Amino acid sequence: MVAWLAVLAGPLLTIAGLVVLQPAGAPSMRDGGAPAPSAVPEGWAEMYVRAWLSATRDDPAGLETFYPPGMKSQRAAGTQVPVDTAVVSATSPAPGTWSVVVVADVLVLQPDGKRTASLLCAQVAMAGTGDTYVAASLPSPVACPGTLGAAALAYDQVADPAGPIGQSVTGFLAAYLAGQGQLDRFVSPGASLGLPKPAPFAAVQLAEVRTHEKFEPGQAARPPDGTAVHSLVRASAWDATGQSTPVDYALTLVARAGRWEINRIDSVPLLAGR
Repeated sequence: MVAWLAVLAGPLLTIAGLVVLQPAGAPSMRDGGAPAPSAVPEGWAEMYVRAWLSATRDDPAGLETFYPPGMKSQRAAGTQVPVDTAVVSATSPAPGTWSVVVVADVLVLQPDGKRTASLLCAQVAMAGTGDTYVAASLPSPVACPGTLGAAALAYDQVADPAGPIGQSVTGFLAAYLAGQGQLDRFVSPGASLGLPKPAPFAAVQLAEVRTHEKFEPGQAARPPDGTAVHSLVRASAWDATGQSTPVDYALTLVARAGRWEINRIDSVPLLAGR
């Protein structure tokens, strides 16, 4: 019960946090030292949607802060809980007005008593001067952005997870994700790869290794120095409770002294035809 109350109080606590907490970076300042307002009320629109989704018959969740007319919700507490929000788009159709589309990850109580997560997109109309903002109406649910078909990736070759490339990847992931072993044993000299701290997992098991480059039998075990290979790997990362999470990494490996070393974590996998 305490946990649900904490979640439901989130919008008001976050509003308070916006007032009390100061960002680590120096904000842009006006003359006189006051922080300059945002040109687009994206964050304000996000908080408005959170309050709208959190409002119940017993608690308006601070909705009037954003929309002074308020609304009379008929929802019981805990039947609809926004977990997270993000701005999808923001446009200004006219000076002093904005249309902001916010996506919310919402836990919704089902008839069987279970809660399921779903995405809800809502369009928010805001008006303001830059110093103050107000919602012109209640949020309007709209279609969320569509999802394309699965991306075609350019890793057609299957490598043995127990082979020379897989061994280097296994050692790297164990050190990088689980803090097992020394990371510098598995990375190229000068590679800029900072460790996640604290280690997010307790153990890692490599499941699949695919490469962009094709190797003849035994060739990967005898790579000339400087040879590069682009690899996409999938692993199971286990936490301290024994629960696993699948993870993917696009990696570039470079050969040195007869072994493969991770040179970098690629920002995006190689896409077929590009």
